[in-house]
Amino acid sequence: MRTLKNLRPSPSMVVSILALVVALGGTAYAAQSINGGSIQKQSIGAGKLKHKTLTGYQINTNKLGVIPTAKRATGTYWAVVNNPASPGNATLARASDPTITAAEGGGAVNVIFPVNVTGCANVAARNNASTTIPNSGYAQTNISPANPNAIEVHTRDKAGANEDADFQLIVVCP
Repeated sequence: MRTLKNLRPSPSMVVSILALVVALGGTAYAAQSINGGSIQKQSIGAGKLKHKTLTGYQINTNKLGVIPTAKRATGTYWAVVNNPASPGNATLARASDPTITAAEGGGAVNVIFPVNVTGCANVAARNNASTTIPNSGYAQTNISPANPNAIEVHTRDKAGANEDADFQLIVVCP
């Protein structure tokens, strides 16, 4: 009988085992019962979120505020060229980058960009830098065979004959 009395746990051991069982049971209960639906809104701070886990569905775009505008989109260039009737007098009116230049020669105006534009999309239209209405006609573009950074622009009248005219050019690169 004396051996059984020695094997009986002390009151402090009973209390500690009971506390351990309750603690483990509470953790297991929490793991089973707490999910995304049971978390109150606005209760998890941004610092606790895993990086790059939010999608557009979870973000309220109305609360983002004003997004600052860029001077120009990356890989997008544009130029406004004045090309009055006379050979060799095309000038750049304005452009998206200070390194863009324009030079007339060989029946076309070469607009030279700071990057290789052979893999870029480009489009030009007859227009002018002022508020007057341009004459009817169109502008054609192609990559310069002599310079991979240049776009050749040929301006034509409405009948398709070569005609010096002002134009605007946009180039979008990937």
